[in-house]
Order: sequence, then structure tokens, then C-alpha cells
Amino acid sequence: MTLTAPTSSDYEAEANRLRAQIGATVEDLRFSLRPANLASEAATRAGIADLSWGGAFDFAGKRHPVPTAIIGLGIALWTLAALRRRKADGLATFTPPLRETSASLVESATRVLRDRAELKRREFVNAAQAQITTGAARFSDEVERRLENVIDRVPGGPEVRPLIEAAIQIALSAALEGLFLKRTAG
Repeated sequence: MTLTAPTSSDYEAEANRLRAQIGATVEDLRFSLRPANLASEAATRAGIADLSWGGAFDFAGKRHPVPTAIIGLGIALWTLAALRRRKADGLATFTPPLRETSASLVESATRVLRDRAELKRREFVNAAQAQITTGAARFSDEVERRLENVIDRVPGGPEVRPLIEAAIQIALSAALEGLFLKRTAG
């Protein structure tokens, strides 16, 4: 049984496959991090995805009666305080507390969405780093194996092996440095 070593086209195909996989992961993350999808996911996990407002309050009252009662009491006190401060135009006093409350809710939701996006970003970066590390290790192993095959064919025996290895390492370092300089300059 003959084992054939992977060729550069095999590595290129593997790199293209990994690029496609990373692209698909990015698209999945973009879709998952849309506010509508996050809200839908939260509602589904809470078990209230298909409930109306009345159904949601009924569900909350049955499942969590004490917190629901505290929230109801807070809304009632807020309304009572707004009514007491009412001036001649009536609804004008409702807008500042309502504006403050909605700003607080928006700020909390924004913070939660940012935290979730940061978590997803970290997951993506960790997955990409794992893929890159695996690919780099495979590439390094293959280069080392092929270089050993070339060095073994050079006449001169074991005495010249360290000299040949050092020369090849210097040449590879110079080539990589040239590639990095081209990328930073371009």
C-alpha cells in the first residue's frame, strides 16, 4: 500500500474549505445576532413566544406570582406618582417618567445585546484560532517531513546534515520575512 503525500493543491483545497466554513459561521452569527432573532430566541426559551400581552401577564402571574405582583405594584406606584404631579395639560407629566423608563429599558437591552455579541465574537475567534492552529501544525509537519526526505538524499552523510538544515532554515526564514514585508507594504 502506497501513501501519497498531500500536494499543494490538497492544502489549497483544505484552505478553501476552511474559508468557506468560517464564512458560513460568520453568516450564521450575523443572522443569530439580529435583534429580532435574539428577542425571538429569548421568548422561545422563556416559553412565551406565542403569547399575547394578556397571555404573557397570565403566564407570569401563574409561574412567578411574587415577582409579577412586585412589578404590578411598581407600575401602580409609578402611575400614581405621575398622576399626582400632573399639571394643567394632563399627559405632559407622564412623558418624563415614561421617557426615563424607556431609556433605561433600551440601555439594558443594548447592554445585553452587546454582551451576547461579544460572547458570539469570542466563540467565533476561538473557533477560527483552533482551525488556524490545526492547519499550521499540519503544514509545518508536512514541510518538515518533505525537507527530511530532501536532506536524506543529499550526499555527504550525517556530517553535513546540520549545515544543510541550517541553510534551509535560513532560506525559509528569509522567504517568510519577504512575504510579511510585502503584505505590510501593500
